[in-house]
Amino acid sequence: MHSNSLIIGLLTICLTSVQAQFWKQSTNDYQSWERETIANREPGICYRTVYVQTLNPELRQRQMSHCCKGYAVRKTSNSGTLLCEPICNPECINGVCVSPGNCECGPGYSFHSESERPCRKYGE
Repeated sequence: MHSNSLIIGLLTICLTSVQAQFWKQSTNDYQSWERETIANREPGICYRTVYVQTLNPELRQRQMSHCCKGYAVRKTSNSGTLLCEPICNPECINGVCVSPGNCECGPGYSFHSESERPCRKYGE
């Protein structure tokens, strides 16, 4: 009977430590910021009307999506959805391109001047 209590106690301790590790945050602040910034930027998708030849005149007008000026095709998702991302030249270093030609520095980084584009750590 005593050994059963000991085994149950050990299992409880093991499961508690495994559960605590499971819920432990695995990403750092920069990665979290980067994911959120990319998710919140403008999609950069524009639409144009095209006319196609069909037997039914009501179906000739179609809306086609394309990347807006200053955006490039990142990829097309499995569902066929167009994904566009902004173009920054020069490339954003230690930051995220949030709109064409506009970098946002990550946490702990900043521009030293507008002419100097790479984001640098504070104090460098």
